[in-house]
Amino acid sequence: MANDRPEHPPTTRPEAPLVVDTVHDMHRDHLDPQHQEVQQNLAVGVLPLAIVAFLVMAFVAAAWTFLAALPPA
Repeated sequence: MANDRPEHPPTTRPEAPLVVDTVHDMHRDHLDPQHQEVQQNLAVGVLPLAIVAFLVMAFVAAAWTFLAALPPA
């Protein structure tokens, strides 16, 4: 089936002047929205792994306790 929608015009106009925002660039704490690196704590990244490891160990301990309490066959 052919595309029935008309072509969308470009989002920028070639005749519009380029706007440069230098006011915000002068501040020391300015972060460029085009280039931001993730500043994440290591504990935040390892926390899900620690939670999963704890749950696995708890399940193993519970299963071991249950199986150890069974009467001998």
